[in-house]
Amino acid sequence: MIPARLVSDFMKIPDESGGNNAVRKYKTEHFKLNETVYPSKLKQARHSHSLASLSFVLSGTYLENFGRQDFTRQPSTVIFHPPGESHAVDYGTETVRILSVQVGFEKLAYIREQSIIFDSSSSCRNETISWLGHRVYQEFRRDDAVSTLAIEGLVLEILAEASRGKSTAAHEKAIPDWLTQTRDFLHDNFAESFVLEDVVKISGVHPVHLSRTFRRKFHCTIGEYVRRLRGEFASRQIRATDAPLGEIAHAAGFSDQSHFNKTFKNLYNLTPSEFRRISRRS
Repeated sequence: MIPARLVSDFMKIPDESGGNNAVRKYKTEHFKLNETVYPSKLKQARHSHSLASLSFVLSGTYLENFGRQDFTRQPSTVIFHPPGESHAVDYGTETVRILSVQVGFEKLAYIREQSIIFDSSSSCRNETISWLGHRVYQEFRRDDAVSTLAIEGLVLEILAEASRGKSTAAHEKAIPDWLTQTRDFLHDNFAESFVLEDVVKISGVHPVHLSRTFRRKFHCTIGEYVRRLRGEFASRQIRATDAPLGEIAHAAGFSDQSHFNKTFKNLYNLTPSEFRRISRRS
């Protein structure tokens, strides 16, 4: 178990922020918190992060891009990012301060059993989220004997609040049954070898309609979604077992070790062996 404490080094994971100024960091067993200041005019090229995260905008406004969509992020907004998701950021003319909370792989697996919040990027901004976000920040800055307990409880409250909103929004958008069946098929068979035609048969719709709708709802292609599922499975196995990397690659559905190494590095900015070495330090 990792004791909660202020830290200057999160398991020595390479800095993925690009030009930011990390003000303060805090670590619990399940979450890593990082307060960061991003200077005005900073532009971050398309990149991804290894861990799922939620980011609470403390001050400033900026622009975030997913694929062909741009989103304006305002103060008191919480943004959710699944692991390995690709995005670009333009901080414009304002200095931006963000409190980010990275979610460990074991906790992510538990959260995904209860919620769809990390299935794709999303954001939430309301009075409850604002209050909870600022309470997390207060505990983060306070750092006393019960801060860890308070932080973990508040983060879970944020996830619950946002999950209710996302579930309601998803229902209101009337996600078709065929798309739910398609997503379930991918989750159940990500380690198997299949082609688009197999997915089309499950969905029962035209392949062009399938591809367009899937990308619009999940902000990625079907292939990218499957690679993400395989990477998440592999990362959990690497952390939890001593199985050889080649065996894990095969179980995750990768055709060979080279393909596994390349995909994993693209998702997490670390090779599988580097990820195993770092994860053992915790």
